[in-house]
Amino acid sequence: MHIKILSLDDLAKKIKQFKSEGKIVGLSHGVFDLLHPGHIFHFESAKKICDVLIVTITQDQFVRKGPGRPAFNEKLRMHTLANIENIDYVGLSQWPSAVELIQVLQPNLYIKGSDYKCASDDVTGNIMHEVQAVRDAGGDFAYTDEETFSSSTLINNFFNNHSNQVSEYLSEFKKNHCASDIIQMLKDVKSLRVTVVGEAILDRYDYCHAMGKPPKDPIISARYALREDFAGGSVAIARHLANFCDQVNLVSYVGEGNESEFFNSVLQPNINFHPIVTPDRPTVCKQRFLDPEFLGKMFEMQYLDDHDLPDFVQDNIIETIKQLAEESDMIVISDFGHGLFSKRIQDALYDTKCFLALNVQSNSANMGYNPVTKYKNANFVSIDEPELRFAAHSKYDHIHNIAHGVKSKLNTNHLLVSQGPGGCIIYSDDQSPIHTPVFSQRIVDRTGAGDALFSITSPCMAKEYDPRIIGFIANCVGAMAVETVCNRDPIDPIILYKFITYLLK
Repeated sequence: MHIKILSLDDLAKKIKQFKSEGKIVGLSHGVFDLLHPGHIFHFESAKKICDVLIVTITQDQFVRKGPGRPAFNEKLRMHTLANIENIDYVGLSQWPSAVELIQVLQPNLYIKGSDYKCASDDVTGNIMHEVQAVRDAGGDFAYTDEETFSSSTLINNFFNNHSNQVSEYLSEFKKNHCASDIIQMLKDVKSLRVTVVGEAILDRYDYCHAMGKPPKDPIISARYALREDFAGGSVAIARHLANFCDQVNLVSYVGEGNESEFFNSVLQPNINFHPIVTPDRPTVCKQRFLDPEFLGKMFEMQYLDDHDLPDFVQDNIIETIKQLAEESDMIVISDFGHGLFSKRIQDALYDTKCFLALNVQSNSANMGYNPVTKYKNANFVSIDEPELRFAAHSKYDHIHNIAHGVKSKLNTNHLLVSQGPGGCIIYSDDQSPIHTPVFSQRIVDRTGAGDALFSITSPCMAKEYDPRIIGFIANCVGAMAVETVCNRDPIDPIILYKFITYLLK
């Protein structure tokens, strides 16, 4: 390792020593993915206003600048910085933002480039928190004044970071759309009042290491490592929506166990959960056994009862839907095919005057018994291609023919078909199909990605945004979601804004 590269503990000790000697310590933090003249000028200017210049970088896992980023891993980025003359020491931050880093290191000056002078241009909103953190630590904030460049623009324009299809798509898309306008659209959905109706699911991941086949039994033996529970199904959808909409209601059924307490523990304060308890019927739990290194799934066990709900439970749900619909602009229906959506409950949903967004899923527990065509009159339907083909009983017909046929049966205004690595297609009234290529380049876990995509596109459809923009947003969300393990975290608006900004530079 280069002599200038130190751990955060060692950097903190160095800074304390330098400050005791009366020296001014400056800290500059960023991703520094592709060093360019702007960075060199920044470091040169920064060194002129401090005695010791320390530069820290964001860990690979926290870089949120679009697909394929960072272009260079953290070791290469640190080593490159360590070889710049004006930089005295280099370190690796352990946090997504610089606030905790500043609190630990406590420099005299926290130094940013001239492109951060206008706080309103910072889509993350973190710069003001960083200013406060350095001042709370007894330091001050400083800007350098140099010609600025953009690593993201240089990478997007001169490095083959995307497939030819994506590069051509983004080139055309940027001619008519800019990041600031799209971000404002996402901010404008805050006022929508949303009610989510669907099965609450406990997604349980049991991580274990495969040891091989026992000598006497035809099975795979595994060593247990740890367990992680996630709030899935309609709970995950409500969590995604709550980060974009101020008021979210959630209606579902739960068993008599402690799953309801777990769900409540992860819900944001602006989610009003209306759990209907079902005696003698468990909360849906999907337990998966998987390898912790590569997240390869070995086996799945499902705990559920997918018969129609008892009449008294249906009565409670229908009454709750009626009450909430009076104060809602949109109802989001997430049907996982586990017994919630009887004909009576479907009719109650149709009777509301709200915008209806619908997602119907096929899985191993309901294969063949939960087609999207059992519904009607939804304003927006999101579905993946295999489920669409299954509903149409068509394996090989062209996707456009199938989609138009199902769209007509559903009497829906907008149909979004996700195609996995093929991107997504939106079919809207009086418009040609709009295809958006996939942006993701790294897949950690696909579980929950479709729910995230559906969640964020639904309020956009309710706002009647241009389907071209919604397709773009959909695949930005999808690319973010597949980099998250299951439903560990809902889509963060700030990270999505950054993703959009860097993708369109």
